[in-house]
Amino acid sequence: MHLPTNQKKPFFRSPAGWATLGTVPVLALGAFLLWPAASQSLAADAQDASTSDARAKYVNRGLFRSGDEEPGEDEAKAITGRVLSIDGKPLAGVQISATSFAIAGNLPTTVASLETDAEGHFEMRLADGSYQIVANKSGYGPSFVPAQTGENVSLVLTKSGMVRGRVVDADRAPMQRFVIDVLTAAPDSFAAPMPLWSKRFEGTDGTFELDELPAWPVVIRATAADHAPAFSSAIYLEKPSDTRQVELQLGDGCTLEGTVRDGSGRPLADVFIDAEARFPGGVSEVSMEAASRAESDEEGRFRIEHAPSGKVVIRGYDGEHAPSTVVVEMPDCKLAKPLELVMSDGGSISGVARKGDGTPLPGARLTLMQRAIGFVNVIADEEGQFRFDSIPPGNTRLELLHGNQRTSTSVRVEEGAVTERDITMHPTGQGEIRGRITSGGVPLAGVQVLVAANRGRVQGLDIRYPVTDKDGIYKLAGLPEGHYAVNVVTSAKTEGVQVEDGQVAVLDLDIAEPQKRSVREEVE
Repeated sequence: MHLPTNQKKPFFRSPAGWATLGTVPVLALGAFLLWPAASQSLAADAQDASTSDARAKYVNRGLFRSGDEEPGEDEAKAITGRVLSIDGKPLAGVQISATSFAIAGNLPTTVASLETDAEGHFEMRLADGSYQIVANKSGYGPSFVPAQTGENVSLVLTKSGMVRGRVVDADRAPMQRFVIDVLTAAPDSFAAPMPLWSKRFEGTDGTFELDELPAWPVVIRATAADHAPAFSSAIYLEKPSDTRQVELQLGDGCTLEGTVRDGSGRPLADVFIDAEARFPGGVSEVSMEAASRAESDEEGRFRIEHAPSGKVVIRGYDGEHAPSTVVVEMPDCKLAKPLELVMSDGGSISGVARKGDGTPLPGARLTLMQRAIGFVNVIADEEGQFRFDSIPPGNTRLELLHGNQRTSTSVRVEEGAVTERDITMHPTGQGEIRGRITSGGVPLAGVQVLVAANRGRVQGLDIRYPVTDKDGIYKLAGLPEGHYAVNVVTSAKTEGVQVEDGQVAVLDLDIAEPQKRSVREEVE
């Protein structure tokens, strides 16, 4: 496994703003990733072949319905949207994919894909739930926006730089068959990201090229049969003219063996086991999929071949327990010891969803997210009460959605305990924000604008989504006073504005102009 040579610095810095803006779908803040259906890799083929049993047992909790059956005509709903280039022109032929968690909570998979029409529009019918909508086109950096069925989204693509590389084996001989993935980091309190770009390469010289890189740091991963994955250090191409050379060396890796048991010590069969590489990531550590998977036998035993050395997280999924993990420190593969993964019942979150005036919000849609669980969705009852069960211990992101507004907060889950946490939509006020969204002075119609304020640890994030009209104008009334970050969704353009009670704040944004300041500065 190839590791960065300077371990004094973080291996990967998460894009600015994740720590303050939660799941805000802003590419300047960072984005999740895409596995294009048009470029299926060896890893994808192996995943489909090796996890069919696990797929049948695992329940996708990111859907607002129960069961694993395909949705009927009445159950499917649409996510619609439009894709533009940074100069404001519609982009045709963009690959749009919807990813969900059909295999395990930390393995996002493509469930549907299509291409945009001549005007950059798309409409995708999906089972009612939460998805990562990702856009990919050769020569452009990717774009991402989390969305639920019934929503209309917009995405902006920028021109990409180029990475040229070479993959070699432990003896430095060129690899002839390998897969290259582009990965990004995300905090553990977020759903696991997809690879941004994935392609199988075959040849005699071990070389590859890729021209689909976003405007934030990424990591290049190489995988091949009978080898452990290799990871590059962080790569950031600031301009479309930028190029970078990369060499990745594949080794044999480590063999991890162990047993899966329940809390009483009984061995568990048919538990899906996944390995993730763990790296320092700036504020905290981050995980990256290590392409190593297995399933426990009738005696609970499992064996993972070609795992990376270093710090590795082993996760287990069986549909009956909370996702469970064990962390392994392996500076040297010879030091690997037998593992014991105990599947736990996890903890629960219970509360009441409320309107801004404190009254219950019946039928509210609530989403819980964390790397180990992906998306978990529930609908509040007639009294606004909700409950999440079988959630692994740790910090988890909770969101309440109502109209074009979201409240997002962090909840700490404890093993075997029920955490009581109400969540309230932020109240309205007498302030207003309005402005015009342009690109090079040309008004942009039908573009999502994200307006977010950090109300503190208890109240969480107040997030709202106005959409521009035919003249590129957006308006958002009824705001409490405070400091807001305003972003053109999935673009790098973000600026801050102060809203006073009873006053109108005006903020125009041109996405073609250079970014002046960071989102972290605006929100904090």
